[in-house]
Amino acid sequence: MKNLLLAFSIILSTNLFCQNDEKIFDNLVSNDSSSVPSLFIYNDSVRTAVLIASTYPQGFVRLSEIQKTSSAAFLKTISKFNHSKQKQLWEITRYPGLTTLLIQNKDKSEKELGALIKHYPEKIISPAIYFAKKKYATLVDIANIHSEFEAHYKNVIIDFPDFVKHSFDILLNYPELLTILSENMKTTVTLGDLYKRNPQMIKRKVDSLNTEITKANGIEYEDWKKGISNDTTVQKELKQISKKYSKDLEADDVYDGDEYDENITIELTPYPYWAGYPYWYGRNYWYPNPWWFQLGFYWPLDGGMMFFGLPSYHFGWWYYNQPRYYSRHPHTSNYFYQHYNGHRNSNSGLNRSTRESYRGRRK
Repeated sequence: MKNLLLAFSIILSTNLFCQNDEKIFDNLVSNDSSSVPSLFIYNDSVRTAVLIASTYPQGFVRLSEIQKTSSAAFLKTISKFNHSKQKQLWEITRYPGLTTLLIQNKDKSEKELGALIKHYPEKIISPAIYFAKKKYATLVDIANIHSEFEAHYKNVIIDFPDFVKHSFDILLNYPELLTILSENMKTTVTLGDLYKRNPQMIKRKVDSLNTEITKANGIEYEDWKKGISNDTTVQKELKQISKKYSKDLEADDVYDGDEYDENITIELTPYPYWAGYPYWYGRNYWYPNPWWFQLGFYWPLDGGMMFFGLPSYHFGWWYYNQPRYYSRHPHTSNYFYQHYNGHRNSNSGLNRSTRESYRGRRK
């Protein structure tokens, strides 16, 4: 009888504990400023890596520290060059192994180097040859900064179990996730504790969340598109806004060419975590893409406004950091806020920037 009561007590306490953990996770997700939804919009392997790595939150703290050192060293190294050359060096770092390849083949002719790196994007070939032949020492300095980061990184994870090391290796390819996890340590620690206690339940909740986000994003996009399509004033203002945004990004040499081109491949290779993203982009700009991709809409030369997605965080951040400019477009500002209110649980890029903006103005 005692054994039966003990077993029943264990089962009951386990169920209550699990219920509490579910509530804690749900609270993380429902928090209006929560970073959790942004962590789980990725594929299954990345979602799992986030969960496993979060059980070792000290790894993110130390990674953030060495990243600050390496990115500062990288910026110092390239600061002697003009803006255009700095942009080229940041682009070179985006392609793993390219710097090492150039260093190892420094004695080859320009023609031979060109043949060696011909499989890289055309826009990077000429800059790569230039630095290999004219500024070789800079490439060596950059390679040393990267190597030092890698050495420190391996030291950070040296005592972690192999499956945790593998998770951190995966996340290095997603610098935006490393940034979220290191900047929101309370969330990271809570998530890791929940996963350690009940991995199956949390994994199930995360997978369900991913499905919900995908569905909600589809609904949000349709609402966004429908609302603008029915409001000619907002359309007119957005066309003016898009021109200024494109000029600002063109001034920063974000993308060569300002016309929409459906044949352009959208960049999936980010700026590397150890180097950071170019400072002139402002904030959270890990993936260099044309201005119209950041907007989620464009105007073909022979037609009206076309949509293909929700605006990015960077566009929203840019918009709300120009108060005199967005105050001149009240209909659009009002539409953004109404859209946000209609999707308050959404962590889409524009919604996050809208949320941050209005909270900042209330302080």
